[in-house]
Amino acid sequence: MKTFGKLQKLYENKDVNEIIVDRFDDVYWEEKGKIKEASDLFKDDGEIRNLIDALLASVNRKADSINNGFADLRLEDGTRVAITTEPISINGPSLVIRKIPEHIVSFDNLRDWKVLNEEGQKICESLMKSGKNVLLAGNAGSGKTTMANVLIDAIDPEWRVVTVEKVAELNTNNRKRTLRLETPTACHTELNDLIKKASLLRADTLVINEFLGPEVFEAIKLMREGYSVLGTIMAEGISDALKKCELFCLMGQLGIGINEIKYHVYSGIDAVIFQERLESGKRVVSHIAKVDGISDRGEPLLTTLFSYDEASDEFHTTAEGKKLIS
Repeated sequence: MKTFGKLQKLYENKDVNEIIVDRFDDVYWEEKGKIKEASDLFKDDGEIRNLIDALLASVNRKADSINNGFADLRLEDGTRVAITTEPISINGPSLVIRKIPEHIVSFDNLRDWKVLNEEGQKICESLMKSGKNVLLAGNAGSGKTTMANVLIDAIDPEWRVVTVEKVAELNTNNRKRTLRLETPTACHTELNDLIKKASLLRADTLVINEFLGPEVFEAIKLMREGYSVLGTIMAEGISDALKKCELFCLMGQLGIGINEIKYHVYSGIDAVIFQERLESGKRVVSHIAKVDGISDRGEPLLTTLFSYDEASDEFHTTAEGKKLIS
């Protein structure tokens, strides 16, 4: 695509997957795991506005389609663009550009990059091939979407997969028997209805990328009805991910008590995979745990299967994890 103006060279650089423009003199991107920046790509806000107009035009939208200073676009090649302008952007117009990686990542790549080891791979594959309900959690920039793509590839190829997203980001080109869905207007409030529709489309596995609010109740309801579900969520740890699921369920189901919500969540989710971006920038699967229900005190009963120790830079598989893959 030739619509990125002064960002075109960055956009065409295969080692760059994300470009951020905070101001006309503050542009940065990640290249081969390192943050680089430039202050001289744009001369003023007007040049950024021209770029925004060109990006909107490429998807047949006009400047007035920016709703209250925000717009979320998916370009023809799958690139995601988030636009902010006045009145919500104080510094002037800004952009976040997220490219779809040209290289399809596999477990082989993840092992080479030391995101996990062979035993961690086998645990992930076992969870997906057995149709477990898996919550894939991670902090910002941890690579959840990339990992979700790899996990989708591990699903039995005979199974029908239906993906549900606010804006389509997943890459399912590696497999057949897959239907991709996205919300009509890129609004997260439409996810709940889209999940209900997806459940009627003969899915063996539903992939929901990502959990954002009350739709979590509907997703976990499907888990408990026998569907296999892979869902992603932004979180700072396994406990945080599960607590957020409780909160999101409560947001959509006023009148249901917290104990019922806890039972709903912990009887639906079978396992949590937590992927983390460390302070060094390294990405690792730092924890995989099985959810064994709820304790008398209302806390999740968790059994660790796999973990990462940052001090020694080593992965560890527990006896339960070895048992799962034996």
